[in-house]
Amino acid sequence: MKGKIGICILILLSAITSSILTSSIAFEDEIGKSTYAIDRSSALLSRSQERVELLEDRIDTIKQAIESKRQQDTPSPQIGPELGKQEAANKSYPTGLIVTPEELAENKANIAEATSLLSTSDINISYPSSWDWRNKGGVTPVKDQRGCGACVAFAALASEESAWLINNSSRNYDLSEWYLFQKGKGSCSAGSQFDRILDAAKSPGTVTEACSPYLESTICNSPHYKIASWKKIYTVEEAKEYISKTGPLMTGMSVYEDFFYVDSKKIYTQEYGSFVGYHAICIVGYDEKEGCWIVKNSWSTSWGDDGYCRIAYGQCGMGTEFPFYALVITPGSDPSPTPRIFSAKVITQPGGLYEFGIFTPDDKWVLITTQNGITEPIGTYQSDQRFGYKLKSSDGTTYYSDPKMNPDGAKHASIFDISDGREWISWRGITGKYSSDVVVEVKSSDQ
Repeated sequence: MKGKIGICILILLSAITSSILTSSIAFEDEIGKSTYAIDRSSALLSRSQERVELLEDRIDTIKQAIESKRQQDTPSPQIGPELGKQEAANKSYPTGLIVTPEELAENKANIAEATSLLSTSDINISYPSSWDWRNKGGVTPVKDQRGCGACVAFAALASEESAWLINNSSRNYDLSEWYLFQKGKGSCSAGSQFDRILDAAKSPGTVTEACSPYLESTICNSPHYKIASWKKIYTVEEAKEYISKTGPLMTGMSVYEDFFYVDSKKIYTQEYGSFVGYHAICIVGYDEKEGCWIVKNSWSTSWGDDGYCRIAYGQCGMGTEFPFYALVITPGSDPSPTPRIFSAKVITQPGGLYEFGIFTPDDKWVLITTQNGITEPIGTYQSDQRFGYKLKSSDGTTYYSDPKMNPDGAKHASIFDISDGREWISWRGITGKYSSDVVVEVKSSDQ
């Protein structure tokens, strides 16, 4: 019965994939070609559940890539406020926080109750009149979520990277928002939720940016950075105390069109424009005299004050409709890359005579694909090193996993993360336009 259910799910997922490809044009066509390799590769899996999980993961990746491309190609909306000066060029930035009216109502009630309880208690909350982690070496560089609604992953890792940095300033922390966004079930068009992203930050955690670059595939092994826990802070007083004593926090906000035009010299208050959506940001400080939060955004350094801005207290639902989120780490638990042994083997009967190799981090040929099941060593490398693969056909032409390096500029390698330190490289379109010519498995293990 389980086998029949798995087959039914496969048929349904294949139909979904077909629908996605039919509705796509040039960009989707290039992605769509890889699904043929997916179908061919999935037949090699021994259990229906593995087939289902592989197809689900690849369909999500295809959909997110398509959605991101469409958002990047969509022109900015027309905004025409009369500000008494020449109107600036139209601007538009992605948001991506998913929240329901019921959640907002519950947040508002919890914040009001916590604030009331704190005001009538004898709890001593103390914090300095101002704080800014930018001046204390406690922030990592501002990033850009581009055309994808991945703001929650960016805000979460802005806070987490600061937590690691504050506890270990000798390390350079650059973690992968794309990996966390996918593990948190995010969608470029719809966005993501606080709880899912935060739970994913706890388990499985995220990898380094070098391992899983934004909007690209993961083609390396990396130690996982995991938070120990996360919690909500419901009062602004406790938020300020946490920021000054521990580190930055994440929260949500309502975005209106005028937020796209933030003046770096002024404290933002909402004045005009339509509601755009809900957005996640990182709070790195505050100023009691000025009455504002100091916010780190994920819209690149060209926005605001080099990617930062000041927002007046009580604005945009910060601290009134949205609580503050603390990502808690265990000091000293940040992982270090450890050497791993890599090997390769062919797992399909090849359609021709090929040589398989890597061009990064080394440049060498590893395996002759005359028959499947033969394992050959690749070498020992640090676990956060990124790999590039190559395949030579019988006519002497070399094809690379990086399309830019291929003679025809096309994508000939699809890379699938499986499990247990394994990834499959499915080479296609060498002897035929959509053919899956050979699939090679690369596996890593601790030294």
